[in-house]
Amino acid sequence: MARAYPELIPTPLETLRAMGAIGAQRILHAVLVTLENSITGYLVGLALALVSVSAAYTNRHAAAFFDALNTLIQSVSILVWAIVFIMIFGVVSRKAPILVVAAATYPILLSGLFGALRALDKRFALLARLLGASRYEELIHFILPGMIPYLVAASRSAIGIALRISVVAEAFGASGGVGYWLVYSYDVGFREGVFAWALILVLLMIIVDYALLRPVERWSMKWRV
Repeated sequence: MARAYPELIPTPLETLRAMGAIGAQRILHAVLVTLENSITGYLVGLALALVSVSAAYTNRHAAAFFDALNTLIQSVSILVWAIVFIMIFGVVSRKAPILVVAAATYPILLSGLFGALRALDKRFALLARLLGASRYEELIHFILPGMIPYLVAASRSAIGIALRISVVAEAFGASGGVGYWLVYSYDVGFREGVFAWALILVLLMIIVDYALLRPVERWSMKWRV
C-alpha cells in the first residue's frame, strides 16, 4: 500500500523511524495512560456487573431490570457515551475515557455472567437446597465460584474492547494516551506518527492478550465444573 499511495501511507521503515523520533519516554507514558484508563474502566464495569448479577440472582424484579438495562446500554453508541462524558467532565479529565470504557465493558461482562448464572443455577440449585443453603449462601458458595471461567472468558473480550474504546475516548480529549497522540499526529500532518501510534496500540493489545489474558484463562479452566 505504501507503494500505491506513497504520499499517504508510510513504509514500515518510515513508521519505525517515527517511533524512534517519538521517543521511548513519550511512548511509555502514553501506553501507561491508556492501560490505566482501560483497566480502571474495566474494573468499574466488572464491579457493576457483579453487583447486577448478584441482585438479579436474589430478586426476580432486579433480574428483569438489569436485563432491560443491559439492552439499553448496548443500544447506545460508544460515540454518544464519549461525547456525553466529555461534556460533563471536560476534555482534560481522565474520568471521561474511564467511564466510556466502563459503559462499553459492562454489557459484555453482564451478558457473560447472566449466561453463567442460567447454566449454574440449573446445575446447583437442587443440590444447594438439599444442603439447606439459603439463596444468599447459594450465591456465595456455588454460583460466584462457578462463574470464574465464564468471567475470565468475558473479561478477555471486555479488556480487548476496553483498549480500543479507551483510545477512541482519548482522541476527543487531552488525557495524553495513545488515542490522543494518534489524533494529534493526524492533526499536524505527521502521517508516519499516525501509523506509529496505531502500531503501538496493536502491539500493546497483543502483549496484553498473550502475557496476561491467555494465562489467566488457562488457569481459570480448573474452576470449570
